[in-house]
Amino acid sequence: MTIRGAARAAFPWPSCPHCQSANAAADGEYVCRECGTVIGPVLVPPVTKEAPRPPPRYRLIMTALERESRRSVRRYSEVVKMHLGKVAKALGAEVAAVALDIFKRLDKRVYQGRSPRVVAATLAYLAAERLGIYVHKRVIAEILKVSKFTIKDTVWRLRRYLQEA
Repeated sequence: MTIRGAARAAFPWPSCPHCQSANAAADGEYVCRECGTVIGPVLVPPVTKEAPRPPPRYRLIMTALERESRRSVRRYSEVVKMHLGKVAKALGAEVAAVALDIFKRLDKRVYQGRSPRVVAATLAYLAAERLGIYVHKRVIAEILKVSKFTIKDTVWRLRRYLQEA
């Protein structure tokens, strides 16, 4: 039995109580066409509304795209290395190498909450300082488009950690 057949069995077509006619019109209410008696309100059978399942091809494509988007999220360290690459073009590869060495020795909690740009700028400044190269914070700030005051604050924090370690 189909769904509609089950609904018809559950909700039979009304018959007129006066003339016993099954000839009724449904226009908001059931009205007998023979004698004009109002039989009652129209009862709407329950209909299960369910969205049709998407075709399998669509689901496969969407799961592949979702998986790809999860992979494309870069790790914090990768972003810092990318920004250090920009600094390396301007200041030299040895500054970036020393900065990466410093970054590997840092604990995550020290730079947590800081922008990767700021951390990269700070590491570049500390690396240049270690190599004996004088670079003004403003120069590094212009390369990575961050504030020199943010670099100053982060340098203070990282220096304190590096002295303790």
